Formats: sequence, C-alpha cells, structure tokens
Amino acid sequence: MTKCGCENCWSYYRATKAVSTGLSYVLSSILAFCFHAVVVGLLLLNWDNKDIVESLPDQRYYIEATVVQENPYTAKEKRKQAKKAAEKKKRHIAKQRADEKARLNQEAIEKAKRQSLEKQIEEQKKHEDELVSMELSKAVDREVEFTEDERVRMEQSLTLSILEEQEYRRAVTDDEKALAYVSQIQRDIIQNWSRPPTARNGMQALLRVHLVPTGEIVNVVVEETSGNDAFDRSALLAVRKTQRFQVPAKSRQFERNFREFTVLFRPEDLRL
Repeated sequence: MTKCGCENCWSYYRATKAVSTGLSYVLSSILAFCFHAVVVGLLLLNWDNKDIVESLPDQRYYIEATVVQENPYTAKEKRKQAKKAAEKKKRHIAKQRADEKARLNQEAIEKAKRQSLEKQIEEQKKHEDELVSMELSKAVDREVEFTEDERVRMEQSLTLSILEEQEYRRAVTDDEKALAYVSQIQRDIIQNWSRPPTARNGMQALLRVHLVPTGEIVNVVVEETSGNDAFDRSALLAVRKTQRFQVPAKSRQFERNFREFTVLFRPEDLRL
C-alpha cells in the first residue's frame, strides 16, 4: 500500500499491520500448543500400552585372541627337562629288564644245582640198595640146613647185621651228602667273592653261618680272622651276597649239619 499524506490512511495502515501481527502470534501459539499436545499424547500412549515392547538391538560380544610367543629360554628348559625324564625312564626300564634277566639266570643256576644234588642223592641211594641186595643174596647162598631154633637165631643175627650195615651206610651216605652240600656252599661263596687289593696268598678266615630250613642266611660272623680286615670283610660280603644256600630237605640232616656251621674261606686263586 502506497503511503499518502493522509493521516487517516497512515493510522489505518498501522492498525491493519498490528492486527495481522497479533493474528500471526495467536496462530503460531495455537500450532505450537497442538504440536506439543500431539507429542505428549503419543508419549502417554506408548507409556501406558504394556503390550508394545521395544526390541533391543542384538548386541554381539567378540573375544579377541592374541598369540603370545613363548619365551625361548623357557621352551629350551622344558625340552631339556623332557629329554632328561625320557632318558631316566629309559634307564629305569633297562635296569628292570637287566634285573629280571639276572633273576631268571639265578633261578636257572639254582635249579641246575638242585637237580645235580638230587641226582647225586638218588645215585647214592641206588648204590646203597644194591649193596643191601647183594648182602641178602650172599646170605641166602650161604644158607644151610639148620634146626628151627638155629634158623631163628641166624635170621635175627642176619637181620641185626643188615640193620647195622644199613645204619652205618646211612651215616656214611648222610656225611657224603653233607660234604656235597658243603662243597656247593663253598663254590657259591667263592663265586660271589670280590678280591680286595690287599689279599695275599695263604690268607684264610673261618666263618660261622646261621641258616633257616629254607637255606636263607640269617647271620654270618668271623670265627677266626685272617689278620686282614679287608679280606675278612670281603669274605662276609661274599656270604651275604649269596643270600641262600642249597641245603638238605630232610629236617634231621639240616638240623644236624646246616642250622649252624663253619666254613673255612680260603680262595685258591690268590697270587702274591
């Protein structure tokens, strides 16, 4: 609108502009109020409605793996320890095998000794029976006609003679058996003897040995010393290393000869 010099027109213009400005403010206020009312209404609607559940985003967690390099010195030490353990185990297994082999060899040796002694005893018994049969045969050949009383006396005398002969031969046989066992015991001791550096020709020591019926050694002492401590100790050690001797199975013969006995330790292979 073009200004004019008319005062009325200017007043009308200002009034019209003021009304227009007021209407704009009112309209803006109404629109702002409506907007806020709509927002508040939506918020209240979502707050009160329990059936509407907001889905949370799927949060995934990740573990980051980092390769840590092992300390070279520690790894070397571990390998060294593992190698030592393997070698130790290998030596242990080898020792077990060697011990088992030695045990089997010792059992075989003892079995052979036992069979040899049993064979000797059997041969001696057979020889004794043959001698008795020969005596009986000779007596029968010499038999003549006697009266009944004389025959009885002769039979009794012959029986007594045979019994005495058997007892004598049994005693001789027992002594022979004992000597066979003693010889074997001496061989066992010599076999387990280690010659000390100070041993000289002619040295000997008398040992007293105590056994149980199984032949196991329970005690051994020096009865007469050789005059050399090293030689005496080596003799005692040789007996203890044997651990068990072959002894008669008969209790009477064992108790008489091998429960407690002395052995003259005098190796024959000593040199000056």
